[in-house]
Amino acid sequence: MSSNANEVQKERLGSEDPNQSSIEQISKFEKFVDSLNNATHRVSMLVLFLMMFLTTGDVIGRYFFYKPITGTYELTGLAMVIVIFLSLGRTQLKKEHISIDFVTSKLPTKIRESINVLTSCIMLALLGTTSWQLFAYAQRFGAQTSGDLGIPMKYFAILAAIGVLFYALTILLSIIQSISKVVKKNES
Repeated sequence: MSSNANEVQKERLGSEDPNQSSIEQISKFEKFVDSLNNATHRVSMLVLFLMMFLTTGDVIGRYFFYKPITGTYELTGLAMVIVIFLSLGRTQLKKEHISIDFVTSKLPTKIRESINVLTSCIMLALLGTTSWQLFAYAQRFGAQTSGDLGIPMKYFAILAAIGVLFYALTILLSIIQSISKVVKKNES
């Protein structure tokens, strides 16, 4: 009988808990941000792996055959753009960025999370501006290419902008999580 009453209540209200749909939306957003950052991190790991082989091949060629691989220094520098920028979001999700919290760790949870919301909002604004300017920078590059190999530079600026954009999404997720901790009622 009680399960029948729950079903009737579900039909009237749309769900058992009015906060259920917002929790599901946050969970979907969290999964979306996580999947984007996992994908870019995998690309970053692949590029790092290829960079290792390139550097090893260059060293072997240089010291044993007196024939280095042309453009290794250039490719390594451009690959570092991919490795760093495409890993920023994943690093934020894992909470592995450097943070100094010896003062804030002593504060109550609500105050600590409120400070986190404030600083994360500032960070979100900075990252949004940085991503926007990187996309604009890529447009200004035009047909500019790298020195030795002639690789178009705008693609690396676009990849950097995408990496910063995904990092901004993780900051937005952090803001949402901190706000939910601030407004959460004390559970004893």
